[in-house]
Amino acid sequence: MVEWQPPDPTKQEKPGRRRRAKRLPTTRRGVILHGLARLAVLLAGVSGAVALIAWLVARHGHRSFEHLLPTAFYVAAAGVGVVAVLGGTGAGRAYRYGGYGGDVATPRQTAVNTSFFFGLLAVFLFGVGLALDYLV
Repeated sequence: MVEWQPPDPTKQEKPGRRRRAKRLPTTRRGVILHGLARLAVLLAGVSGAVALIAWLVARHGHRSFEHLLPTAFYVAAAGVGVVAVLGGTGAGRAYRYGGYGGDVATPRQTAVNTSFFFGLLAVFLFGVGLALDYLV
């Protein structure tokens, strides 16, 4: 059995690889475009995940994918809507984070902002479900 030996203190460690710093947008237009691009990627990812789950359910359940896809978006919208409503209350946050501290508005504001975002995501998913239901 090999015994543990401390590392040699005279040996220099290699510095870790550094990533190149990302350039953040400096103008208002750049910030808005960057935010919209991130939102588009997120919405496409969520929509793709819902479509993939619907396809898997349709494939293994021997059901029509065209009929199941709008229902999958409705169910996803309902689930995200529940998270939006329950997440906006901020219930239990003061207990989890050791009180509200000096800045009383920060946890509540974060909870409301997150709730608002999830609400918009639920509306988007419901809209996609409606579009698939009536246009296809």
